[in-house]
Amino acid sequence: MGRWIAIGTVPDWGDIEKFEVEMAPTNRWRLDAQTTITTVFALEDGRILAECHANKKEDFEAWLNQKHWKIESITQIKHLAKSGSIWNVSPTPH
Repeated sequence: MGRWIAIGTVPDWGDIEKFEVEMAPTNRWRLDAQTTITTVFALEDGRILAECHANKKEDFEAWLNQKHWKIESITQIKHLAKSGSIWNVSPTPH
């Protein structure tokens, strides 16, 4: 399974209440059995980062399109370091 990160902007996400309304419900995170939004960050500079685990980039793109967020880029994550653990998260070519 691959991981992708999207970078973009969402109007008015400097307001924690608007962020909460958009992101609090659990059903907004698990798109299907194979696709999960794992993390969404609202950054101080107005940009957002959203991470997704999915079989296909297109599944993440479809979710982002439903959100109507302005997405600058979607990039597959190659390596990940988290709390001292190092992960190779790029899918192995078959």
